[in-house]
Amino acid sequence: MSSLSQSIVDFIASLQPLYTCQHADGRECALSLLDGTLILPIDETHSEEEGWVAVYWQGDCQRHSEVPGSQLASVAIWRYIELHATYADAAERAELREQLSLRFMESTGISLGRQLALAA
Repeated sequence: MSSLSQSIVDFIASLQPLYTCQHADGRECALSLLDGTLILPIDETHSEEEGWVAVYWQGDCQRHSEVPGSQLASVAIWRYIELHATYADAAERAELREQLSLRFMESTGISLGRQLALAA
C-alpha cells in the first residue's frame, strides 16, 4: 500500500525512541513505545479523504479511532521535541520543529506549519 496514510505512519514510526515500526494486520504500522498505541494506515483506494490513520489506543482493537494523520503527526513531533530538546532554548526547539516539519512535508506533501505553531 503506497498511500498518503502509509507515508504518515512511516514518518511517525521514524520518531524513535518514542515510536517504532511494527508489522500488524498485514501492514507496516507505528507503535508507541510509551503506551502501546498502534497507528495503522487506512486503505485510501476508495476514499474521498486521504491522510487519515487508524489508531488502536493502547493496542486494543476494540478501542480505535480514525483521525487525520497530520494532526497525529503534529502531536508526535511535539512529544519528540519535548524528549530531545529538554534543555534547549526556544530558538533551538523552533529549529528542531522546523526541521521535522520540513521532513514531514518531504515525506507526505503536507504542511504542518499552522498545526505545529498551535502545539508549540
